Amino acid sequence: MAKSKTMTKPRAAKKGKKATTGTATGSRKVKAAVTSAAGAADTLGTTPVSVNPVTSEREPKAQPRTSAQIKSEAKLINSHQKQAETAALSPSVAVSAPVAAAPATARPGKSELFARALKAHQTGNIDEAISLYGAVLRQNPDQPDVWNNLGVALRRSKRLDASLMAYRRAAELRPGNAGLWSNMGNCLREMMRFDEAAAAHAKALELDASIKSHPFNAGLVYRDTNRFDQAIAHFDAALAIDPDYVDANWDKALAQLAMGQFDAGWAGYETRRKLADNPIRPLESVPEWDGKTDLRGKRLLLRAEQGFGDMIQFARFVPLVAKKAAHIILECRGELIPVMRTVSGVGTIVEKGAKLPPFDLHVPLLSLPYVLKINAPDLHRISTDPYISAPKGKQARLSPPAGTVLKVGLIWAGKLNPRDRSCPLELLLPLMAQKGASFYSFQVDDRRGDIAKLGAGALITDMGDHIHDFGDSAVLMRDMDLIITIDSAPAHLAGALGLPVWMLQLYTTDWRWMVNRADSPWYPTMRIYRQLSPGDWQDAIGYLKQDFDVLLQARLREILK
Repeated sequence: MAKSKTMTKPRAAKKGKKATTGTATGSRKVKAAVTSAAGAADTLGTTPVSVNPVTSEREPKAQPRTSAQIKSEAKLINSHQKQAETAALSPSVAVSAPVAAAPATARPGKSELFARALKAHQTGNIDEAISLYGAVLRQNPDQPDVWNNLGVALRRSKRLDASLMAYRRAAELRPGNAGLWSNMGNCLREMMRFDEAAAAHAKALELDASIKSHPFNAGLVYRDTNRFDQAIAHFDAALAIDPDYVDANWDKALAQLAMGQFDAGWAGYETRRKLADNPIRPLESVPEWDGKTDLRGKRLLLRAEQGFGDMIQFARFVPLVAKKAAHIILECRGELIPVMRTVSGVGTIVEKGAKLPPFDLHVPLLSLPYVLKINAPDLHRISTDPYISAPKGKQARLSPPAGTVLKVGLIWAGKLNPRDRSCPLELLLPLMAQKGASFYSFQVDDRRGDIAKLGAGALITDMGDHIHDFGDSAVLMRDMDLIITIDSAPAHLAGALGLPVWMLQLYTTDWRWMVNRADSPWYPTMRIYRQLSPGDWQDAIGYLKQDFDVLLQARLREILK
């Protein structure tokens, strides 16, 4: 069975970001970078431990360091800082046991222990770093940089409550550290405690607004609370410090697209090529199409990138460019091939990673709206009609119970990163209280098991064994009267097929679904039910159930006529 088709691209996974910080080592400023798994720039302290550890009867007091020792420690720390500035850190894969207490005569020096913790942190060994920071703090808890770094590491490992407490301890010791408050704001944002996050970032900006990550991190809070004007203002402040700040340019573009500012948004969307987690392999031997070069007689390769949902969404632009070129070659992942063959204008399909046929020009599929200069009226016109069809030759395998007047496809779980795009299945069970509706699960991942866990096998028919690619999904969807889905690739597929689709959307919206609207400019047959507050599905599902009951009763009345 193929991997889950409920997943769209990692966008945001969201990319990790580098941050710079100024922390004193003596009188000299130093910099360190740390990758944040949650998409904001964290400040990592590199100050070696400079206070004596707490002593006990079994431990001799630390002796004053010699000049040679100080120089040696500074050299070691500088070496670690250089690694942090030049290396892109990956998620932790090494898990180390907690540091055991060594005999007093062999106990590492406090600066050596901190240096080991910092090195582990900067090289991605997060569990080891957490353990070592803890060992340093057990020697002496009055060290704000160590508490800060522990908070960064704990946040990276998704232990957010502990991370916040570490930041609180650091703030008690050094309340004037701007980077610390920015870090705390990042943690609170990830916990969806947005008001507190905004206050922490405001404190960071009050203390030091000259570091580009501080306004950028603050902007993410406003982005996540759908206040895009304020988000853009903060991104602009970061860009005033560094016009080439990739992350700020990227998130500003997404905010502009969410607001329907397509001209600026599509231009900024090209920034995705510079993101560390979104590589597009170079094809330097063949020129890239800029939208201006005449395509008559040319073979144009449309290149695959990002996730299933993105490819389906942007495939609507293929017929436009197909009218300009002699032949269109579309690259995509194998699971999409059956439905991409049905897009008008596609000449040749090639699976991503396979050897490419000869071509004259190429362009990433997701760059088409930029090079074609698509605006809001264009999108409205292009999206009027379906542009994907169910593959011919495949038949649905449904045996609805007697009395069924409404067949409903259901997808309740999607991507986990950067936020869990799932709705607990138990919240949707009240839809099944009335007779006349039959529900079919389109989940193809581990979440299929939710049906058995809830004992809902009599209420939901699991179709997962019959779905091996998007062609199978399209055929089964074609036989549905309604698709109810979380924000996921099946939402795009149902919309591209022109089927009625009701989509549950998180409070923190994705740019393509915009804000403050129940419809979508991308899919005329879509209706959106949004969370009204972070993490709360009650209102969204309540409104959906009201509409569902009306639809079901209307179908039952039609049968009785």
